[in-house]
Amino acid sequence: MLVVQALDRLFFEFDGYRFQLNKGEKLLFAEDVFNSLPENLKANFKQVSVELPPFYNGEDLKYKTILVFMYGAIGDVLCSTVALRELKRRYPKARLYVAVSKKAKPVLENLPYIDKLLPHPTPLKDVLKADYIVRAVEMVNTPSFDNLNMVKWFLWKLRLYFAEDETPDVYVDQKVVEELRPVFEEIKRLSGKDKVLLFHYLASSIHRTLPIKLLKDVEELIREEYVPVVCSLPEEDITVEVSLDIYGIKAANLSYLMKDLRYLIGAVYLSDAIITTDTATLHIAGGLKKPTVAIGGPIEMSTRVDTYPTVIPVRAHYTGQTCRAPCGIHAISEPCPEAKVKHQFYSPCFESIPPKVIYYALKDAELSAQKDYPKPEKCPLCQSSTSFSLFEVINGYRIFECHSCGLQFSYPRKAMDYDQAYEGETQGLLEIGETGRVYQSYLNVEEEEKERLKWERLPRLNVLLPILSLIPKGKLLDVGCATGNFLLIAKKFGFDVYGMDAGEEAVQVARKKYKLNVVKALTFEDLPPEMKGPYKVITAFEVIEHLEEPFKFLKDIYDLLEEGGFVILSCPPYFKFENMALSYRRYKWWYGDYPPNHINRFKPWTLFYGLKLAGFEEAVIFTEPLLTGTVLEGITPKGIQLKDDKNNVFNIPPNLVAHIVLSNLTPLYVNARLLGNFQFAIGVKGKSGIDWEKVLRDSIAISCADIMWPH
Repeated sequence: MLVVQALDRLFFEFDGYRFQLNKGEKLLFAEDVFNSLPENLKANFKQVSVELPPFYNGEDLKYKTILVFMYGAIGDVLCSTVALRELKRRYPKARLYVAVSKKAKPVLENLPYIDKLLPHPTPLKDVLKADYIVRAVEMVNTPSFDNLNMVKWFLWKLRLYFAEDETPDVYVDQKVVEELRPVFEEIKRLSGKDKVLLFHYLASSIHRTLPIKLLKDVEELIREEYVPVVCSLPEEDITVEVSLDIYGIKAANLSYLMKDLRYLIGAVYLSDAIITTDTATLHIAGGLKKPTVAIGGPIEMSTRVDTYPTVIPVRAHYTGQTCRAPCGIHAISEPCPEAKVKHQFYSPCFESIPPKVIYYALKDAELSAQKDYPKPEKCPLCQSSTSFSLFEVINGYRIFECHSCGLQFSYPRKAMDYDQAYEGETQGLLEIGETGRVYQSYLNVEEEEKERLKWERLPRLNVLLPILSLIPKGKLLDVGCATGNFLLIAKKFGFDVYGMDAGEEAVQVARKKYKLNVVKALTFEDLPPEMKGPYKVITAFEVIEHLEEPFKFLKDIYDLLEEGGFVILSCPPYFKFENMALSYRRYKWWYGDYPPNHINRFKPWTLFYGLKLAGFEEAVIFTEPLLTGTVLEGITPKGIQLKDDKNNVFNIPPNLVAHIVLSNLTPLYVNARLLGNFQFAIGVKGKSGIDWEKVLRDSIAISCADIMWPH
């Protein structure tokens, strides 16, 4: 921020505001806003030093005046309304002044909790009336703004942190709505559809604009339910019309009606659902709680949508020659570097999003907007009947989180058909992602020795080799054994091995190819009498996340074990490195960690708690080692510029930055207990006499060396 003083009497217009200044009068600018002034206008000011009100740091605001000094695009200012509303709720006796750009002023001018709206730049005499000031300018491309959710950023700047309602206030001008309503009704009448889908594919930056062909593909998928409309700025109307004509898109182009922001808000209000890459439209739709799909290629959508319960984020799944999505580039006036390399206009990362993903996301957004829906009565693991929060909606399922044990679980409970999965028949998003191919890959087996060695090299089984050498030998049952890959390893270590699996084809491979004692069984009750235990060891790798009754499963394992017996479980880790670096990202459509494939998600303490509830006296949790590839799933090293003391510039390319970072993480690879890509739990029925702290520390270190630095 900077204060400037008029060198003479001035009359000028800037950003839609008119200013009349006497010589010596002062204005407060954001520095980047002042730099955008025409040079001839800047020459009429000089920068001066003035003591401004102190920055607000959480003080009591009763009977105080606070100035929130913003400039802001429409979307940014919409996000600020959450914090502004919450501030006045907590301090109703405070006076709230807000400085804002003229373009975004309509967002705030009808909100009852704002006492005074000021222009930006702001007359210093108005600034000095405030007891405190909040600096909400010059934030684009800063680490805090680029990495925090926008609503959370404003809550943080105003030292509020949380709000009762974290969706924006959107003022709807009912006169505008009534002006637009006949148009929307006529569109529905002519199309024979009851619902309107507003599609906003243009963004303020070229590289965030969606390829128009995507609208055509989505239009084909939604045509039985929705009539699409396009509402863009009037100056873009010619571009829109040409694009629609080229691809034969039947969407109604209402851009000519969008006179100003009020009309876009009215159009969103009258629409039944929204698909958008434009963030202003996204924030309007989120505030109005409309079913919305927000498509993000270059930017991470969690920074935009995480506080909006009716918005589904759809990310790109793309690795190119110059980047990996999301690249984080927020605002540029030309195609992105990857598009230039590929000689195209639109960002290539958008091409990685299948149209069907957008369609399924739209159906999930509709579910998210429902107010009345079935809710669980008790947790399927800890059996608690305390309250459950809705974590996400994905692939037609709601996923809740238990406040008692931390389990995330789908409700209603329905596991997938595994015979169909092995045949590659999956449903919804699973048919698009990698899940079906994973199940089918289990059937591609080699001769016994090669097959065993192949699986021993996998980090998720390699880490168990030292542990298997230590556990007393006896009968071992592998639950969900697939084609018997782990049974081959266990047999090598001297165990008497048995297996069960829900897939008929996998069982037949294990029997015929490797002569293993394996049966088709979905539950322990389905086992033949001679296989009902007791066992010294029961293993279940990537099984418990699929089960409708995980607690019963753990209890049944306990009952099948002999005294002193061991259970070894694995499941996807909630806090693997990627999720620690990027948070657990909702709607990771390509990964398969959602129903009906995975219907449970376990945090480390959740799995520990479940084992203790089932009766196991000893329980430990760990993951496979953290590896270099695992680190790169969570971070994308960028090139950097360095200057020496003589101002010589050295460009360090991304691959060299990655090498430097990864080579300095060796202690983490050797020692990290919970950052790997597969999570394990070991439970003991009774006492083992094993020093688990030492065993796990050594097993992870040895496995790391075996995988990363083999002889």
